[in-house]
Amino acid sequence: GMRQAGILAAAGLFALDHHVARLAEDHANAAELARGLGVLGPFRANTPETNIVVADVESGSLDRWLAALRAAGVLATPFGPQRMRLVTHINITKDDIQQALYRIASVVTDAK
Repeated sequence: GMRQAGILAAAGLFALDHHVARLAEDHANAAELARGLGVLGPFRANTPETNIVVADVESGSLDRWLAALRAAGVLATPFGPQRMRLVTHINITKDDIQQALYRIASVVTDAK
């Protein structure tokens, strides 16, 4: 019973027609984000196969990290008791990934 299912379907069809070729860019951005998170210390990121990065918080409180990242302009969501999720998408560029990693590194440095 979804009344507006056609609108969602249209968005999916548009994406398939216009954006499949550039998915590799999202995946590369996610891989770079995961690599950068891995060198920062308190996080252990997965090796993403898509545009989703899942990172375990190995020290500190997940809620505190999420709040600190949000204050720095980096959005992440909880994905388990000590795990967070970050996602790249069409509006995220390689430069945005570098800026996010810079901001995350600043948060980590401030937490020490």
